[in-house]
Formats: sequence, C-alpha cells, structure tokens
Amino acid sequence: MYEGLSSEILNRALPDGLGLRVVSGFARDGRGCLSGQLDCMVVRGEGEKLPYTDSYVWHVKDIIAVIEVKKNLHSAELRDAFAQLKTVSAIEHSYYQSEDEELDDPDRNMAPSARTFSEMTGRIVRDVEGPTALPYEEEAIFHALLLEQVSAIRVILGMHGFKSERAFRSSMVDYLEQNIGKKGFGPTGFPQLIISGSYSLVKTNGRPFMAPLVDGWWPFYFSTSANPLRLLLEFVWTRLDEMYGFGRELWGEDLEVEVGRTLLSFRAARVDGRRGWQVRSHEFGDGALSEIPVTEQWCPEFIGKEEFVLLMRLCEGKEVRYDDTEILSWLESRGMEFNDVCNRLLQTRLVAFSGQSLKLITQKCQLAILPTGEYVAAENSTGRLDRWISRRIEGLRECDSGEGLA
Repeated sequence: MYEGLSSEILNRALPDGLGLRVVSGFARDGRGCLSGQLDCMVVRGEGEKLPYTDSYVWHVKDIIAVIEVKKNLHSAELRDAFAQLKTVSAIEHSYYQSEDEELDDPDRNMAPSARTFSEMTGRIVRDVEGPTALPYEEEAIFHALLLEQVSAIRVILGMHGFKSERAFRSSMVDYLEQNIGKKGFGPTGFPQLIISGSYSLVKTNGRPFMAPLVDGWWPFYFSTSANPLRLLLEFVWTRLDEMYGFGRELWGEDLEVEVGRTLLSFRAARVDGRRGWQVRSHEFGDGALSEIPVTEQWCPEFIGKEEFVLLMRLCEGKEVRYDDTEILSWLESRGMEFNDVCNRLLQTRLVAFSGQSLKLITQKCQLAILPTGEYVAAENSTGRLDRWISRRIEGLRECDSGEGLA
C-alpha cells in the first residue's frame, strides 16, 4: 500500500510528454551486475519486463530516481534501506567510472556540476584554456559532484519514524561511526534524501541544495523539518530541469528557502599515502534545533557600489583582472582595496576566480538599483529576482500609502 501510494504521488508530479514512468524492479549496468529489488524507480527510455511479474529491469543510465519505501523508519529500517540503495550506487559508480564508458548523453552536460563547484569553492574548474589544475582535496569534491549529477537520485521514504529530529540525527551518526573506513560511506554513497515521518536528512550536492566549503570542509548533510514531499519534488524537478530545460515556469514564486541544520561535514584527505574522506558530525540539542527556523525568505545579494560596477562589467562581457590598472586606480580613488572588493564578490556566489580574473558563474546574473538607492544582484534564470523586486516595490508603496493616511 505504501509503495503504491508513493508511486501514485510521483506519477502525478511528473510532467507529461517526456516518456517518464514509475516502475518497480531492478537496476542493471549492462555488464551483468544487478541491484537488489527496488520499490520505486522513476525511469525514461525502455526497460525489460520480467515475465509473470509487475517488475522491470532498467539500465542505470536511464534511471532518474530510486525510492526505497518504509512504513516506519527507525534505526533498523534505516540501515536496511541504506544497504539496499547501496546496491544501486555500487553498480552506478562502476558503470560511470569505467574507462570504456563515454558520458555522451546530451541531456546531461557537466556545466551544472562545474557551476556548483565554483559556488562551493570560489574557483573555476574549467575555462576557455581548458581544465584548471586542482589540489587533490578540491579535485575529489568535483569528481563527487560529477558522479552525483549523473547518478540516480536515491531516496529513503519512511512514512512514519523518529519522534524527534535529534533522535534521527543521532541514529545516522551512530550508523556512520559503525562503518567508518568502509567502502561506500563517502559522500556519493549516501542517499540524497532520507525521510522519517516529519523529518528529513538532505544532501547538499548543488541540485538543488548547495553549501559552500567551511575551512575546507564540505557541509554535506543537513536535517530539516520542512515538508518532506516538497523536498522530494525539488530533487526530482531539479534533475528534470537540468535534463530537459523547463525554465522559470516550473518553480512558481520560489521566494522561500529551507534552512538546514548541518549534520555531517566531509573533507578529502591523504593520510599515510591513502586517499579518502574525513568526516565530522555536528551536534545540536533539542533546544538549539528548535531555535533554527525551518525556512526563511529569499533575498538577493545586497552589494556596494564598487561590487555593482565590477559585476556590471562582467555582465557586459568585459574582464575584471587583478592587473587591470584602470580598475585598480578607480578603486584606490574610492579608498578601496581590490582584494577586499573581490572577497565580497566571492561571498555572493555569483562569481569565481579563473587565474587572475573574476568570472561570472551564473546562468543569468542580473543587477538592480532599488528605489531606496540600494544595489542588489542575483541569479535570475528562473525570474526569482524579478518577483522579489515586485514584492519589494509593492511593500514600499504600501508603506508610503500608510504614512500618507497617518
């Protein structure tokens, strides 16, 4: 019943005309490897129906999402579902990392991963001159993001579960501590979303949620009490948007964002000649968790005039370089240091460094000067900035009208 309900919800959420289906069955890699039996898969293309059953076998490259459904999700069920989804990630990783496999799927270009990497690190991974040389710690992150982009979205969906967010978090940390050092427990081995009743654990792989590095650590998993079905749809729709390009019509107002409570951070490291991931857990008491809001209103980046001018140059296709004497002289006349202005621009996650230059990393960066004289900038590929400005101006008009009546 719960598997059927989950399939029905997903079927209703999928856009028409794309040939997408929701099935149950197995994932295969074309080399004889097969996953365990899977409750629910969102797929495209053609699969193989198993005789005398309602189950299918589907190639991993055509699986968009895999959902493991549980009536109740507590510690034992969490471990069981995690292990089941690992059978999918294992054959995916083997398939996508094989030397004879070419990732030539036109629906899955690597630009989203490159953009997420730049947002996280402040560095461009590839420019017109070719790939950028990265230290091992950053190269491992970029490789993980690429694998996340092409792999299926893996979800554990528990209809009922832990009575508190803290208990859910503790169960995951305990499970991880029991498996430290084992294969499959790095960032790409974790499901993108784990739902236990009213609480969820969410991966920040840039689609849709992103977290910048903190002192080299990737805040990779967070918990939240936000609507779990909304989180599930955001993961699925983000993937479909990347593959099929729905544009701004898909996202509605999109002016409210989830606030995550960091649970796990990862950092790539080399220790005694071995490469791997170091992990750090973040503990919060029940009181501290309850003090963190579940959502907050989105707003663009408020910037100074100097940042506004440099961003405008970038939007016009001009260069912003460390050695540009015209820019350096103008900033000096305003009592500003180039490094300080660049650091503030990097914090907007709209630009990143490529050698000695700043480059835009957005799909559609747009700037505005508000009626209050404030400067703002944001990614506006979905029209989010336009909607925010409309609300802001409407609010200012209401304030003015109220003052007049007073």
